[in-house]
Amino acid sequence: MENTLLDDIWAVILCGGRGSRLGSITETLPKPLVEVHDKPILWYTFLMLYKHGFRNFIFPLGYKGHMIKEFICREFEEYDCTIHFVDTGEDTLISGRLQKVTKLLPDHSNFFLLNGDTFFDFDIIDMYLLHRRKNSLLTLSSVGITSAYGIIIEKNNRIVDFSRDKKISHFSLDPENTFQGYVNAGLTWLNKDALDFVDLRIIDELEQNLYPILINNNRACHYKIEGNWFAIDTQKDLDIINSKPEGINHIGYALEETKKSLEKIYNLLNVQEE
Repeated sequence: MENTLLDDIWAVILCGGRGSRLGSITETLPKPLVEVHDKPILWYTFLMLYKHGFRNFIFPLGYKGHMIKEFICREFEEYDCTIHFVDTGEDTLISGRLQKVTKLLPDHSNFFLLNGDTFFDFDIIDMYLLHRRKNSLLTLSSVGITSAYGIIIEKNNRIVDFSRDKKISHFSLDPENTFQGYVNAGLTWLNKDALDFVDLRIIDELEQNLYPILINNNRACHYKIEGNWFAIDTQKDLDIINSKPEGINHIGYALEETKKSLEKIYNLLNVQEE
């Protein structure tokens, strides 16, 4: 919590979607407030960013946004942070949500763009330093994944193993393995100047319209996450992270360990406020 590197940097936490793939649970709750191990997903997100030095936050709100605002204000309003809430509409695309909040970002500044429905625990500072060192307008992150269906492992066209626990670090996109594919983690550093390459008011998809332009202009780089990451999209994902099925990279156990460290920060700060 002593780190000051990110004091003037903003986090833009996307939390306006309906989360319909989670079924009936999001009929009464916005997705970022769905609980994992008795805490809303957004509780982990905010405290993890705070732990790494973030003190400036923007929440583009949409579906049941008033509930998200009430939660953040109740839990964190007394922290030494600047927090902006912007109603960006219930069915607005990410590009449109971003367009509605860019005026809050300082000119030429770097900001961390992320979804409010993903659990993560990795070295965000290291990723930011890479972004700065490469003078990038865009730094994408990738993560290894574990297939729930298992992995068939071949060597020299012969099956040598089968595993449900091994992580896939990358995919081969051609027979010669010249091109390798990585799974996008959705945790992104952007410089505000990158947004000048497109008109956010009219593009359909931020990633498909903006990112290839920045890549083709050699203004993008790639950070490979070493740590924990898990996106919560469906009821099955929620069951996995709450440790109902066994295995799947032990993500439920990893989250419990992260929760313990974040609770120490949370309890310490709340005691100081009193």
